[in-house]
Amino acid sequence: MNNIFDRCKLRSGNLAFVLPAEVNELLREGAILVDLREEVETDIRAFGVDNLVYLSHSEFHEKWESLSLDKPLIFADSVGIWSKKAAETLISKGYEQVASLAGGMADWEKDGYPVKAGKCQPLSGPCLCMIKPHEKK
Repeated sequence: MNNIFDRCKLRSGNLAFVLPAEVNELLREGAILVDLREEVETDIRAFGVDNLVYLSHSEFHEKWESLSLDKPLIFADSVGIWSKKAAETLISKGYEQVASLAGGMADWEKDGYPVKAGKCQPLSGPCLCMIKPHEKK
């Protein structure tokens, strides 16, 4: 089987790092974006794509087998740390159709790719205590 991540521009060893600009084409070809962020993060903003599943990094080692392992998986998180570890874990188990989203949600949003608002909105400040629920208008 051809690995759809072989054409990705950024690689380290046998791990492909998908750039935000490469994601939409890979999703059209059947890849799935796996968001590893915790609920407190996805409550603020979410990736604005259809082929998306959530599996928090805190549950990854217990629930990774629930993923569609017959499809190419692009792991994503906030900045690319947990996604790299998740992809490396599956590669060590023999899976080849896995990659990590370079820069995570931070680069995705910075580069202007679609983001959906979560049920909370950030206020000002660097702390998660600075969020509040959206008010219905």
